Amino acid sequence: MKKLIALALALVMALALTVPALAAEEKPSMKVGMLELLAQSEQEINDIEDEYSTTDEAEAPLKENDVSLVYYHSLAELLMALDAGYIDLAQADDPTVQYVLSRNDAYAENHPAPEIEQAVEYSMLFLEEDAELCDSFNEAITAMKDDGTLDELAAAHIDGVIAGEDPEAVAFPSFDGAETVTVAVTGDVPPMDYVDDTGHAAGFNTAVLAEIAQRLEVNIELIQVDSGARALALASGRADVVFWAQSYTGEVAIADLDIPEGTVASEPYYTTVLCGLVQGAE
Repeated sequence: MKKLIALALALVMALALTVPALAAEEKPSMKVGMLELLAQSEQEINDIEDEYSTTDEAEAPLKENDVSLVYYHSLAELLMALDAGYIDLAQADDPTVQYVLSRNDAYAENHPAPEIEQAVEYSMLFLEEDAELCDSFNEAITAMKDDGTLDELAAAHIDGVIAGEDPEAVAFPSFDGAETVTVAVTGDVPPMDYVDDTGHAAGFNTAVLAEIAQRLEVNIELIQVDSGARALALASGRADVVFWAQSYTGEVAIADLDIPEGTVASEPYYTTVLCGLVQGAE
């Protein structure tokens, strides 16, 4: 477990090393902001990072920066921290970074080199007792991959929005007498997970969910929670499903970095990479 977490942290630190404003020879303190995880607290992840950075001599170059991770409840808070100088780098998936860059010229992209690039796979989490529901979602996701629906939804709700289109509210089907599945969304990570000013859910994740509901003929009820409250919403029964992302590099999956005990993950329905934002466009 710690080995995989250490690998993830190594990638975060390698991403951080590319920030030009910091001189490695001075061993500066580097603060990297990120959205809250589900199963690993900020203290736990930094404790592991401290242990890793002081014991693994094979990764000595990463010690050039004293890196600490800082959690934030929402993308808005993450960007405010970057604006205020509380963090040196804001870490997010590539679509979210590109969305922010397309609408704000105050930031520059911080992209890792190919050899340290970390992939991110979007899935959904269910309680183990709801494994049958997870299986039905998997069948729908597989069919959507095979018939090109996922590609079409990504083009409309990710690529189109990054290109300047407004995120469109997603309409959910309604089936009389059908099962209702409650899904938690954060609503603050466009273009992936977004709730507009009128309270309507938009974003790629929501569009995928609506298509799954149509295929399975189930009703969907959305609840909005902070990023760090997703695990509690699932464990307490308040939500049947939460959106989740797992990371990997090369052949090494970091699937157990942030998956709560007693849960199962769906098949991934979208893959991207981890990027960062720094102040001041070049």
